[in-house]
Amino acid sequence: MRLLLRSCYQFLLLHNIMITMKPSSAFTSTNLLPNNRAASSTTPTASASNTEICETQITPTGKAEVLCTISTKDSRSSLWSEVAINAAKQFTITQRKKLQELGALDVERPVKIVGTSLVENCGLGDCVVSLEDEKKEEEKSEMDVDTKIIHFQRHGQGYHNLICDMWRELGKAIDFDSSDPNLNPVVRPEFLDPPLTALGQQQCSSQRELCNSLSPDLVIVSPMLRCIQTAKLSFRDHVNKVPWVSHEGCREELGLLVGNKRRSITDIKADFPEIDFDDIEHDEDVRWDEYGDRRETLLEKSERIYQFLTEYVRSRPEKEIAIVCHSAYLFTLLNAVMDIEEEELRSWFLTSEVRSLQMTFVDR
Repeated sequence: MRLLLRSCYQFLLLHNIMITMKPSSAFTSTNLLPNNRAASSTTPTASASNTEICETQITPTGKAEVLCTISTKDSRSSLWSEVAINAAKQFTITQRKKLQELGALDVERPVKIVGTSLVENCGLGDCVVSLEDEKKEEEKSEMDVDTKIIHFQRHGQGYHNLICDMWRELGKAIDFDSSDPNLNPVVRPEFLDPPLTALGQQQCSSQRELCNSLSPDLVIVSPMLRCIQTAKLSFRDHVNKVPWVSHEGCREELGLLVGNKRRSITDIKADFPEIDFDDIEHDEDVRWDEYGDRRETLLEKSERIYQFLTEYVRSRPEKEIAIVCHSAYLFTLLNAVMDIEEEELRSWFLTSEVRSLQMTFVDR
């Protein structure tokens, strides 16, 4: 009931903001998923290759509509529109440039974390390994103690993502370093730990069949609601079959942005008693509060990610792990923390996208 009330409240907030925003004369009717991402669901057609792509659009009168089209592509890439793919490519360029300018790409640490693709010709939406159970168990048993198979997933569309895309579509610039809600909507108190939108849930449900084909021995989730909801929808067939744990080390950047501030662990536990939160030290979000009115820097986030991988993930006995977290977090992890050659693995994640890789820890 508590989650339902919060979702309804944020929907009303979204509606109120929509009706107060004037459409730009340059507005075009394009999808408003995070960074123009499209959601999808399987249509009830006879052909398994037909996929229904649904996109949120804002009409010139300011009303939201969900428009669906049918794609006949027999590929996971059909989950996302061309606009979404192009936006991800732009984020890959701009965010990597920021990491380079800060020197985050040249940091040498005591442990080298090497990532390699498990899929030949890895491409958009197809960087996921799914081996037969017998072959997988045989390969896992032969893996070195410092090598693991990791399945990373980015969460689906949240209400904070939708609001930001609405601002962009209406020609409003967003200053994510500002504490002024008129310049940065994500600092509004209403965006505390935002849930998935209906389309975000649809995106994650569309990944269920794929995630069911995987065999994680452990599921790790960010304590943020959007990630827990994503995992519960995409990896739902692994609930009560393997351990589920939450860890602060795989959450999005800390400080300033209320959309990245979590609720108390007491409240989260009440909603998701099946998840183990024992590795989280504080009930209230002390770590987010420590940053005050500034955002965690990319270098600080890189160190937090490195600590999470080397001190927690490496020490876990499980050989195959699913980690459900965030896009900016994942981009920093794959570009500034891990040593990865394949560009397809290092690029910006689309909403609900899943990628598999082999992670090896090498002491220098």
